[in-house]
Amino acid sequence: MPSSYPHFIPKELFVSQIQRFIPKSWKQLEKSSSILEPSSPVGDSMIDSLLTSIKTYASEGHLSEAFKTLSLIKLRASSSTSCDAILHSISSLLFSCTSHKSFPQGRQLHAHIIRLGLEQHPILVPKLVTFYSSFNFHVDAHTVIENSNILHPLPWNLLISSYVKNELLDEALYTYKQMVNKGIRPDSFTYPSVLKACGEKLDIGFGREVHKSIDASCQEWNLFVHNSLVSMYGKFGLVDVARQLFEKMPQRDVISWNVMISCYTSKGLWKEAFELFGRLQMEGTEISIITWNTIAGGCLRTVLVPTLEPLS
Repeated sequence: MPSSYPHFIPKELFVSQIQRFIPKSWKQLEKSSSILEPSSPVGDSMIDSLLTSIKTYASEGHLSEAFKTLSLIKLRASSSTSCDAILHSISSLLFSCTSHKSFPQGRQLHAHIIRLGLEQHPILVPKLVTFYSSFNFHVDAHTVIENSNILHPLPWNLLISSYVKNELLDEALYTYKQMVNKGIRPDSFTYPSVLKACGEKLDIGFGREVHKSIDASCQEWNLFVHNSLVSMYGKFGLVDVARQLFEKMPQRDVISWNVMISCYTSKGLWKEAFELFGRLQMEGTEISIITWNTIAGGCLRTVLVPTLEPLS
């Protein structure tokens, strides 16, 4: 773990800190609503209506009303429908808090999740990670994962991806190692972010280790993972390795060609880049604006640079 990276919050302290965010109005609402006998739950049609109201409130940014409706569902739903109803409601609200950039309300919702004992639910953990990551509260997002017992790679993928997006490369690679050490198998969504981090850090040794893990994983061949491998070796300057991987691809997309051409141009190998571009045209593959700009820039460079050399 990088020495500059903050320590994760112990589970007990993290939970107590979050619980402090539960508004008094919520607790009062539960008490005032307790006169409605739990033994007389409303029907499924009413629950559906309340769920619709939550989605409407959430989509319009009326989170206070949505939270009140959530408390009402918790109190009035029958035992057979309450779990699903509450999960759908919370899921919708978390998405709304993220999309509307409502951090205080999302923090309050997390407190409510803990109060309900749902902080480790496999549906909610990824959404909590997404919520905290979207505000760059990566320590909180990481603590959510640390305090869960989920063995699915999804929440880890979300956090690793956010680390890489924010150029926190050491943290991304640390999280990947932690994930693997916990016995969680990476998938085709894990590797592109990890390979990108290796390439940006120019960590050839670990990049090769990840490549070996991909080969040994027995997963089906994946275009996005293979594109990321080509890109990583290109950033390492190992253009020959990148080209070998490119030629072995059973299928390619426009990104595959962009990546390989960029590998050549980054090393000033314009001849190879032009030849590959000609092959791209012959195969009739769609040419992206990125490739056009790269090749156009190369043409200008190869034509103008000699004319700019000082006269002897």
